[in-house]
Amino acid sequence: MTTGNQNMQTEPPLIGQTYVSRATPDLVIYVVDVIDSDLDEDFAFIVEGCDPAYKDDTTNADGYEITSDVWARHDFVLVE
Repeated sequence: MTTGNQNMQTEPPLIGQTYVSRATPDLVIYVVDVIDSDLDEDFAFIVEGCDPAYKDDTTNADGYEITSDVWARHDFVLVE
């Protein structure tokens, strides 16, 4: 990682888990994939996800792509 993204303390979420935003509680995301950023990016990873209602068939779901900095601002937490 470059200096720009190596200082980010946000841990990537777990694939196959559902998270809710503390900043926007209506935003709930099922994590389909986590992609490491390119070395020249200003973020550490990208979360690809969808509405939890589509977690068993993600091919028909509207998807989300959220960078680690946005993930941190939303303060997502694991739904237990």
